[in-house]
Amino acid sequence: MKLQVSDTATILVTDSGLGGLSVFAAIAKRLAHASPWSGVNLVYFNAWPEKERGYNHYPDMAHKARVFDNALSAMARLHPDALVIACNTLSVIYPYTDFSNTTPLPVHDIIGQGVDMIAAALARDPETGVILFGTPTTAGSRIHAQGLIRKGITQDRIINQGCVDLAGKIERNPFDPDLATMIQDNVDQAMASGAGQFRQLAAALCCTHFGYCRNLFSSAIAGRTGRPPLILNPNQALADQVLFQAAQMVSRNGITRSRMPEGQACPPSKMVIQIMSRVPWDKQRITAYETLFAPHTPMVAKALANYHFNPDLFKIQ
Repeated sequence: MKLQVSDTATILVTDSGLGGLSVFAAIAKRLAHASPWSGVNLVYFNAWPEKERGYNHYPDMAHKARVFDNALSAMARLHPDALVIACNTLSVIYPYTDFSNTTPLPVHDIIGQGVDMIAAALARDPETGVILFGTPTTAGSRIHAQGLIRKGITQDRIINQGCVDLAGKIERNPFDPDLATMIQDNVDQAMASGAGQFRQLAAALCCTHFGYCRNLFSSAIAGRTGRPPLILNPNQALADQVLFQAAQMVSRNGITRSRMPEGQACPPSKMVIQIMSRVPWDKQRITAYETLFAPHTPMVAKALANYHFNPDLFKIQ
């Protein structure tokens, strides 16, 4: 039995902050124009745990997994049809959670999309090397590097660069003038680690926040090499994957949803967009991200301006 196209689907996107909002916005924009369902509920769940402490501040993986497990349990209570982890750090933590071993939900994470994108780019040009820019948790896990090696990319073409505090700085204000200096420092460190040897460089933005500063990464690298790098941003690839697989999503009761015939998808008759957070966002931050999203996805900008703050959204302990 297949559900009819008049059904409502709920897609939940999560990140530790506002980086994954770019993935969320890409999904919202596409579904607003063509949806296989007459009703769409889009939920953005900020899994950032404490106002002054994120997952990179916790002492070990067990602690990180325990906190994220609590957030995942809260997400499940919203009854999503699919869960999208639009965060490299949380994607690294996810396999260590109890939730990952028990949930029947389809879960999409950004790591696999990133590895596939980077591997394809390096396969096209064997003289290109890549700098993997990520948070300390993501870089420390070496999950992208290991995935690339499994796909036949040699270790000597990979530079792993953990960017301390950069995601947090972008989270607070993606227009902060200090970001250029921080990004330049990370580029310089990568160059000192051997990135300068390659004829061509690719910059893989292995943190959803980093896509907001892609031009700063490009100019910083070009300033050192004399040529613009290939910028690889997995955010759009993740959104594309979620939308491509939407027709095959399985409902909570194990019933496959059906897609409208090719070319007949139309805007949903009802689309609800919710953004929720356990920690408060200050007005300056909201205004900055509204500025980013209002020109292309005003419905997301509006939802952000009216986000649901709930200090009891999920438990820390």
